[in-house]
Amino acid sequence: MLFSVFIACVLLSGFVMGKLAFEAGLGVKRWAIVGFMLGPMGYPLFNVHKRFAIKRAVGQFTSTITL
Repeated sequence: MLFSVFIACVLLSGFVMGKLAFEAGLGVKRWAIVGFMLGPMGYPLFNVHKRFAIKRAVGQFTSTITL
């Protein structure tokens, strides 16, 4: 029972990470695999990578407004 909950959590996490990567314009396969391997623990890593990608695309000394 506990093992199947773990597997379901990992599979769902991989799917969600792939979807979020697609929406952010990042590598879908890479982040889906990270989601499958790390589960929900990969989400903070994804957020940091997404923030760095935005900073790299926009510039270092600029600010963005997100709604």
